[in-house]
Amino acid sequence: MAEQKKIQVEFASRYKDLKLLKRRWFPLWTLDGYVLKEFLIKYAILMLVFVMLFILSDIYRDISDFIDGEASWQEIGLYLLYRLPGNIRFIMPISMLLSCMWTMATFGKNLEVTAMRASGVSLMRCGGAIFAVGLLVSAANVYFNELLIPRTSVEAEKLFDKAAGKREYAKSLLTFKSDDGNRRWLFQLFIAGESQKNVTMRTVWSRSMIRNLLGPEETPEFEAKLQAILGARYNELPTVSERDKRSREISRLLVGRKIDFHVDEAEYDHLNQQWVFKSGTFISYDRVEETLFKESRGTILMHDPVPFKGVRFEKQEIPERPEDILNAVKEKDNLATPVIWQILRNSPNMPQRVRCIYETVLYYRLAFPWSCFLAVFLGIPLATRNERTGSMMAIISAIALIVIYIVVAQLFLMLGKSGALNPMLCGLAPTIAFIIAGAIKISHDRV
Repeated sequence: MAEQKKIQVEFASRYKDLKLLKRRWFPLWTLDGYVLKEFLIKYAILMLVFVMLFILSDIYRDISDFIDGEASWQEIGLYLLYRLPGNIRFIMPISMLLSCMWTMATFGKNLEVTAMRASGVSLMRCGGAIFAVGLLVSAANVYFNELLIPRTSVEAEKLFDKAAGKREYAKSLLTFKSDDGNRRWLFQLFIAGESQKNVTMRTVWSRSMIRNLLGPEETPEFEAKLQAILGARYNELPTVSERDKRSREISRLLVGRKIDFHVDEAEYDHLNQQWVFKSGTFISYDRVEETLFKESRGTILMHDPVPFKGVRFEKQEIPERPEDILNAVKEKDNLATPVIWQILRNSPNMPQRVRCIYETVLYYRLAFPWSCFLAVFLGIPLATRNERTGSMMAIISAIALIVIYIVVAQLFLMLGKSGALNPMLCGLAPTIAFIIAGAIKISHDRV
């Protein structure tokens, strides 16, 4: 027994350096270059396959509209090119996960992973080059989401509208309600970047509106319009000599009443940030305060339509811009993150239901680009379970993981938009949860 213990001590002292080799994290150019080459080949193949599938899908869905519109082949090709960035945004993380697991499973099948580990290189360090590509693809996904796709989607929509015989970037019968609920717009045909024709706006009288519509006080034009608006009440006003008392009474009678503008032409002055109604008519509505139903108030006409020309509204009166009106009817998922942030910041009176939609999309947009890095973070440790089963099992596992992630993300997105859960939680939770799951997997498997 003593002899055996002596041999063990002597062996340990002689071969004390034959412990577990230290993991090597410094650059391994040959290994990194080999792993990178194998990964990029598979990633390029998958990207090409998915891109072709999405192009075929676009052709199948939209080609009939272009043929009916007698569009040229150049327009069709340009349309497919503009549609491509939006498709690539969703292809990137899927291709990252599939190619990562395909690469690592191939290494495991060929016993290359075993050789790397025997050399003191951990599996996570072996995938260092893939992690670097994941970060670069995540940055590219941010660029696609925030800068490229908002522009290309607009151009694609213009080409499609042109092929379908519509006005470029035009919306028929567009309605818009301001965040504070004080203005309702109806555009017969809203055309971005142009003057708007045949516009109806319902709002309420304000003191500045009295000056804009009626002109300077005590002028013949002012008195004539005021008489047309007030009717019999005009004779009950204080005399002109009692100027202050008369002004207060006019404000009391008009301010807060509903008024409809029927505008022949409306234009937005971007330099001064003001709406200009060039010509049209307005109609005021009498109060019916005795009714118990708020919706029934302000439904009795006070006067016949009164014409006006060249009315300019201050930014405080009508803060919404044409861009805000157009963004309000766009799909929230197609808006860029800076646009969503600006809408939330400039709309303090936005209804909570609508705010939940914008906030959920905002946080989801911030988290989604990291799904490319998440694919690598989950793919490498998950591939270790399939070293002996080969590439097919790895691909099946990757597809199952993609389906689970998409289902969970869409479920939380729906809950956030409906206001059932906190928008920040719903936008960020799926990606963060999967990253934590990957970290636990890495810690458990000691890869």
